[in-house]
Amino acid sequence: MRIIDIYRRYMIMPNLQQHMFRVAAVGSVICDSISEKVDSDSIVAACLLHDMGNIIKFKLDLFPSFVEPQGIEYWQKVQNDFFEKYGREEHIATIKIAKEIGVDDTVMTLLESIGFLQAKENFETADFDKKIAAYSDMRVEPYGVVSLKERLRDGRKRTIVHKPNSTDFIHFTEMAKYLKKIETQIFEKTSISPDDVTDKKISIYLEKLRDFDISVHKS
Repeated sequence: MRIIDIYRRYMIMPNLQQHMFRVAAVGSVICDSISEKVDSDSIVAACLLHDMGNIIKFKLDLFPSFVEPQGIEYWQKVQNDFFEKYGREEHIATIKIAKEIGVDDTVMTLLESIGFLQAKENFETADFDKKIAAYSDMRVEPYGVVSLKERLRDGRKRTIVHKPNSTDFIHFTEMAKYLKKIETQIFEKTSISPDDVTDKKISIYLEKLRDFDISVHKS
């Protein structure tokens, strides 16, 4: 099933589609440059699906341009439908959607590994598929590819604002440390550096990813 058809079926917001395309393109750049044997198709599939439920957490009035041209009322209805069908936790919603689509167990495992809180586990695993999928998500912000340092700086600000207690900040600092170590693990095995992963570098991947075929179980 083509990913663009999946996005249409689930009424994924254009900015969220673009985010997942960028994350998948970052993953593709790394897969094409790494000396380790990796399952690039599964990594890309997981990256293309990893935020399927994220409309659940969106404050739709925060970025007015993201709700155009349909408008906020349209996307509010979509969000309410997601609440009703998948609940109020975006990661759980994403996993439910992936199961509904019928993705294979390998992609499901990678989906469950993507997330800031999995950084320690992803650092400790020998599975480079998990490292690449999780790291790729940490290189993309709403408007494009950024360095890991920039992404963590933004995350640090959000932690201070939304989770100001000291234990949250300590936990953020610990996970950030593991993400930096994951970056080192990955790029020790590649022919490129983290600085080579840019919007320009991923641009050649973006259009062809629209036709990427997600392997699903036949019902």
